[in-house]
Amino acid sequence: MKVFIITEGGKDIGFGHITRCLSLYQAFEEKEIIPEFILNSDDNIEYLLKGINYQKLNWIEKRDKLSELVKGAEITIIDSYLADSSFYIQISNLVKIPVYIDDNKRLDYPDGVVVNGNIHAEKLNYLKRDGLTYLLDTKYTPLRKEFWEVPEKKIKEKIESIVVIFGGDDARNMTPKILRFFKNEYSDVRKSVIIGNAFHNIDEIKKEADYNTKLIYYPNAQKMKEIMLESDIAISAGGQTLYELARIGVPTIGVCVAENQLGSIREWKKTGFLEYVGLYNENNIITRLDRSLKQLEDIKLRKAISRIGRKIVDGKGSLRIVKTLFSKWFRNKLVLRKATHEDAFDIFNLSNDDLVRYNSFTPEKIEWEHHLKWLKDKLEDKNCIFFIIVDNLNKFLGQVRFEINSENKEAIINISLQKNIRGLGLSFFIIDKSINELLKIKNLKLIKAYIKYDNIPSIKSFKRANFIFLDTQIIKENKSKVYIKKV
Repeated sequence: MKVFIITEGGKDIGFGHITRCLSLYQAFEEKEIIPEFILNSDDNIEYLLKGINYQKLNWIEKRDKLSELVKGAEITIIDSYLADSSFYIQISNLVKIPVYIDDNKRLDYPDGVVVNGNIHAEKLNYLKRDGLTYLLDTKYTPLRKEFWEVPEKKIKEKIESIVVIFGGDDARNMTPKILRFFKNEYSDVRKSVIIGNAFHNIDEIKKEADYNTKLIYYPNAQKMKEIMLESDIAISAGGQTLYELARIGVPTIGVCVAENQLGSIREWKKTGFLEYVGLYNENNIITRLDRSLKQLEDIKLRKAISRIGRKIVDGKGSLRIVKTLFSKWFRNKLVLRKATHEDAFDIFNLSNDDLVRYNSFTPEKIEWEHHLKWLKDKLEDKNCIFFIIVDNLNKFLGQVRFEINSENKEAIINISLQKNIRGLGLSFFIIDKSINELLKIKNLKLIKAYIKYDNIPSIKSFKRANFIFLDTQIIKENKSKVYIKKV
């Protein structure tokens, strides 16, 4: 599968697009797919991209070269403030699933998938039409892998440490202003100052830093996570970092440094997570900052704020996006065909998969000779309808088997999928598709599914396929649930 991520970043335009696209890259890696970044950038991005498959290309000026690269790709993601409508249309006509990362309803996008993981996304009133799929709100906030799983944050009695984060460049020169205030009013509190790769004001920052201030240069995601977990309070701009802070549960004071942050900041303020002190150029911003810090001395308030942030952002946005894209792609490619003896090896390997064996009523590993005899019997049995699931290239993806009781006009369904397509929300779709194929062959009234009691994913899949719970049974000493569907 070919996957491309087209984005931009650098000293003059910031690194936010690259950072969130990295999280999508990592989510594809989880599915054993290595995308390729195509970056319109300067040389300041190398530290972000260690171990990443990428190439630099000014794709604004070299559209023809970009078109040659991505043509025919299964999935191509665009995250840009520079690309115009014609660019999006061009790419959408070249790839199978085009994906557009958006923040503020910047364009009327062509057919494809629009992703906006911002907290205010659903209030932007996107145009709903056939051909466009929307993945909106913090359920789809793309966070880097280090933020997918985080421990519960400890909220201390007193504020002992503060982290100051103003993106990759601190273009509004907020950090020195805040440190000057801290030097006079909060010298006993530890300060961690995040220095981005494009900061132009480091000398001024050093001048305003007191003995209790630590400058942290170009931290990677793991280091950022550690700093956030250690910090009692954060002072941050209104960009992507807000979502990482919410994920960790750091009570945060927000400063708006760009107009395109206002929608997100206002919505965060409504949730109760963010203490918003205003635009970067307002005269009383330091007075408001001081007032907010004093309010946050209340441990009960900080605990409540921390819970709010963690509830709103669970860190799984990147995984959900990739899951949706894979599901969308596979749905158009899945084919059911009758099983043959040539499928013996694939079925054998799948049957001995650890999870398949665990969910089976006979969990012991299967021997090859026994498997060959079993398959021969099933293929010759007129009361067994055995489908193989393949993609458009005939790659084995799983199996669905029906054991028919012709007298009662009933069938028992058994389904198992390859590891790479599990968890994509495809099971219920395959169940429906296989039943439709079955009914072309057999005249039946009822389909039954016997599922081990703790096999929650399978239970959810059959419910989505409109199976209803019948009863609980003990099958081979296993507590099991029976689900049925009338057909």
